[in-house]
Amino acid sequence: MRKQLILLTLCTLIINAENITLTAEQEANWQIKVGTPQSSEKLPLGEFVTTVVTPPTLLHTISLPFEANVKKLYVANYQFVTKGQVLAGVTGTEWISTQQKAISDAIEFKHHKHLAERKNMLCKEEIIPQKECVAANAELEADKIKVSASKALLKSYGASDEMISNLFKDLKLSQTIQLRSTVEGRIVELHATPGRSTSPTDALFIIQENGPLWLESAIEATRIQNLYEGQKVQIELGNNTFDTTILQLSPMINPENQTRHVRFLVPTDINIFSGLRSSAKITIFQRSLKIIKNAVIKDGDTQIVFVKNKEGFTSVPVEILSEDDIYYFVKPSSMLGNKIAVSSLAVLKNMLGSDDE
Repeated sequence: MRKQLILLTLCTLIINAENITLTAEQEANWQIKVGTPQSSEKLPLGEFVTTVVTPPTLLHTISLPFEANVKKLYVANYQFVTKGQVLAGVTGTEWISTQQKAISDAIEFKHHKHLAERKNMLCKEEIIPQKECVAANAELEADKIKVSASKALLKSYGASDEMISNLFKDLKLSQTIQLRSTVEGRIVELHATPGRSTSPTDALFIIQENGPLWLESAIEATRIQNLYEGQKVQIELGNNTFDTTILQLSPMINPENQTRHVRFLVPTDINIFSGLRSSAKITIFQRSLKIIKNAVIKDGDTQIVFVKNKEGFTSVPVEILSEDDIYYFVKPSSMLGNKIAVSSLAVLKNMLGSDDE
């Protein structure tokens, strides 16, 4: 099937091609110069307005599940922090009452533990009925569950393992709790202020973790109809040129401007920042032929070039895939294997008997 399509394409080009017979003297008189089409593995898609975006997976929110008051702040906005680093010291009535409940559970657990141990010893010596030991052990298991739940609640409030261990060991309240970073990164939003009261809905810190950013653009749907997700591209953005891939293509076309949203992955070693809005040149990796623009002329509704042969020139239609300031990038063809005319194209076109410029 592929061979049939190639043969059909060649036959179409041959049918549309027209020969022009010229002598060497005529070529010299009309100053017809020739050049060779250049093979290219890259095809410029164009230049588009793009925006650098932080993926949501790199943004981490630090908040509290209870109403609190910020007693002390240890970091500033845009500061780099490590995982586990103390960000702030906070306090709150719910934090105090949760500790009190945990201490109460710990005391009760210790009491029932000693009681169960004594009863188990008496049951073993058959001094008291076995059912009393069963009841004591069941009560102890219930207390274990309460203690585990208290520890889990303290953990969810941000208490460290060391703080929880000390609380159950010393049975002593801590007036403040240290709020720590859960990731390594840079603070990009800081809403905590010393003396300020916070609610569970407040995001006190938003930390951006290191990782690859996104580059997004809205591109005319007709320009990218042959692109696909995962396709390799090259992007020139400011002083940076890098190879990357198409991460996502919007499945919908914007009805107002007929564009599709395209998202590219920015490598981590490229020094650009989220929020940057700038023009970017996008190039796809696709084989084509580079032909200087002076070598292409319109004949009716068709773009043509004049290919050199032994007798003179042959007009050959070309399919333009893309362009830049200097070149047209055209679909490769066996008909374009020889040199082509790069000057005096109007003279050659007139010889075809066409008046359309």
